[in-house]
Amino acid sequence: MFDKLSPENLEARDGCEVIIKRKDENTFIGSTVDKNCTSNLRGATYATTEVVITKDKMISWDRGFNDKDEQVWGAEKGGYIFNKLQK
Repeated sequence: MFDKLSPENLEARDGCEVIIKRKDENTFIGSTVDKNCTSNLRGATYATTEVVITKDKMISWDRGFNDKDEQVWGAEKGGYIFNKLQK
């Protein structure tokens, strides 16, 4: 499926950029800014993303919120954890 994907198939979404900064030698953290990433998925008006990247894993937490700032989609207790595979 990814073999058919090209840059022309992707669309940048203003306000949905994840700003990532180095926390220490082995850790980067980042997130979207405020309520700038608009969304209409499942009743949301905006979405947020929080990311932590370390040498052995990545944690990504995507959530959607309605106009009352109530979460309407996404994981509730924490992000999805992607562990680095050992070769």
